[in-house]
Amino acid sequence: MDGLTKWRPSRELIPWRPFGMGWDRDFEEFVEDFLEPASTETLGFRRWTPRVESYHKNGSYVIKADLPGVNPKDIHIMVEGDYLILQGERKMDRETKGRDFSRREVFYGNFQRSMPIPRGLRAEAIKARYHEGVLEITAPMEKTHLPREVKVEVEKTA
Repeated sequence: MDGLTKWRPSRELIPWRPFGMGWDRDFEEFVEDFLEPASTETLGFRRWTPRVESYHKNGSYVIKADLPGVNPKDIHIMVEGDYLILQGERKMDRETKGRDFSRREVFYGNFQRSMPIPRGLRAEAIKARYHEGVLEITAPMEKTHLPREVKVEVEKTA
């Protein structure tokens, strides 16, 4: 099985590749940063949005968020209506402040991520675990709302 391919919205905006793959990759990252709501500057810090993935597993809904360098005490999870809201802050350490960087790709400051949650999620039973920079949020689903497999018979044609 092939791996997952990251969706690149810039490829839909400009489907042709005028300058080769190297430049295109930089352009794609620029467009993605521009399109994401997390790319606004505030008080000298760039706002950022953690990357997430979500899936169904063993009767539960799982959301994983990459939060390296974030203290678990600075992470807050809440459910409002049909959305799970993840917010917190990655603080800059003293050794990093005031340095003259050649390249800076790590963002510090507040973040907020809002994700729709599926119907049937039991919000009162949400559990969260933070390990090695990854936050894993798990919530059980009502059995009637779990995805189910449907067998499809394929007919041979002559």
